[in-house]
Amino acid sequence: MSPKVVNATTPTILDFGVVESGIRERESVSVSRSDAFTRLALETVFGLPQPEVDEYIVDGFDDRGIDIVYIDHDNRVINIGSCKTVVSYKNSRKNFPGDEIDKIISFVEDLVLNREDMLKTCNGPLAAKVREIWDIFAEESYRISVHLFSNQATLQKDAHNRLVDALSRHEIALFEYGLFELSHGVVKATKPRFRKKIVPSDDAAFSVKEANKRAVMLKVSLKELTQFLSAENQTFDERLIWQNVRYFLGLDNEVNREIRETLLSGQASDFWFLNSGLTIVCEQIVSVANGRHPITMVNPQIVNGCQTATVIHAVSTGTMADLDNGYVHVKIIETNDSTFIERVALASNTQSRILNRDLRANDNIQRQLVECLRPHNYFYVRKRGENAPRPGMRMIDAARAGQLVLAYLCGEPTKSKTNSNDIFGDLYEEAFNPHAVTPEIIIAAHECYSVIERRRKEILAWQASVTRNSFEESWLIEGHFHLLFVIGELMRRASIPLSETTIAIGLIEKASSILRTFVERNQKVANYRLFRLARSREEILKIIDNNSKPDEANPVQIELFQHLGSA
Repeated sequence: MSPKVVNATTPTILDFGVVESGIRERESVSVSRSDAFTRLALETVFGLPQPEVDEYIVDGFDDRGIDIVYIDHDNRVINIGSCKTVVSYKNSRKNFPGDEIDKIISFVEDLVLNREDMLKTCNGPLAAKVREIWDIFAEESYRISVHLFSNQATLQKDAHNRLVDALSRHEIALFEYGLFELSHGVVKATKPRFRKKIVPSDDAAFSVKEANKRAVMLKVSLKELTQFLSAENQTFDERLIWQNVRYFLGLDNEVNREIRETLLSGQASDFWFLNSGLTIVCEQIVSVANGRHPITMVNPQIVNGCQTATVIHAVSTGTMADLDNGYVHVKIIETNDSTFIERVALASNTQSRILNRDLRANDNIQRQLVECLRPHNYFYVRKRGENAPRPGMRMIDAARAGQLVLAYLCGEPTKSKTNSNDIFGDLYEEAFNPHAVTPEIIIAAHECYSVIERRRKEILAWQASVTRNSFEESWLIEGHFHLLFVIGELMRRASIPLSETTIAIGLIEKASSILRTFVERNQKVANYRLFRLARSREEILKIIDNNSKPDEANPVQIELFQHLGSA
């Protein structure tokens, strides 16, 4: 599909409310409104997990107009973002501030021309990102994209053109997300005028009339739905989805992959129970009430279920899968009220994004961890947006806990770093093994990591005050999970319980020495790559093996462990 991008219409107060609710969900005593908006952009536009977003925020003093630097290694894109937010709908009608353009152009010019002096004008997190980008450019080819986020209107035309001209000199793409775009999405097609028919299953259609509105609920066979979704040339009929704000994400998208696997695995008969179906709005329904007769729709639009519809059509027309016993739920709403159609579309498509962690939030082990950690004065955040039931409790986020357990207990630091999206997916059974994970181990990993993270932030701040490209401990910026892994490995080899928090923290220096050796042996590999390599774990284990051999000049390390264990 190749949807047409058209100019946004004037945002409504409903649009402002949609974005505002997202900001308020993230705002807190410790998170400012501007940071909450930045987090909203990172989570919704880039799809980043909530515990990771702080890694990419560089907002603050000496940020040079840049609030986000997100390096997407999977797609080899460096995303640079600037965020602006207003507090009232009245002010949302103003354009993105044009005076920010010169800051962005200046920063980009300094970045791509490798001007060392720029580091003196950047805060710690931003300087660290600049160095990381330069390390990447020295070895590989990444694209740069600039993103402007605002709950206002986008740039005025002259400012937009000036920024585009400046960025195009370096083949840098510009993406703008104003209030309308953040609330609706930017992809729409010219409104079509057409009719389509659909045939419900036997005795599986009934009408609903409420408040001068009409709807029909249907059970439709997958085979019949495929016919409805097909254009005359049997391709997907794109006229059906111009109103949908989320366009097809591809068969490799996790949810779409699961839909496809259900259809291909011979379980089409389960589809009715597993899928929430489609919502279609149309200007008129022409049918015989409560019967198995064709239902004709005038200008039908799929406002919810675009992904489901597209996968069903792709499987039905592109494979030999048997879909004869499969059915899907279809709700058709009759209205020519454009405002009501917009409300239906928003209600169907602007809910908070459902993540794997949300689906696992009620698992038995997640509930058990909440109860087991409470007596230790820790609140385990299994659901996004939860707050501690009483003041003074320390917070441990479930997603972060999964990462820490993978590195510390399971000995998988690379997965912890690069596969964080799979913590509640393919890695769930490993990260939350009820036979291995205990609240005491989570606390030890969390406390030890907190010490590591404080040191890591000190290094980020230090980098802003120097002009060198490296620092003896700069590897910690990328190697924090590997450091936790080494600490866990040292404790396992000395038969020390991983629940011993004090010992774990006491081994940070020794583990750091091991990782320094690892980094020194791989000086030609940039840290951002080094700690993402699958071989990094095995190389570190070899260094630990060599350090564990008896040496007349140094006491065997078991003695150190025994001393710590008796402390």
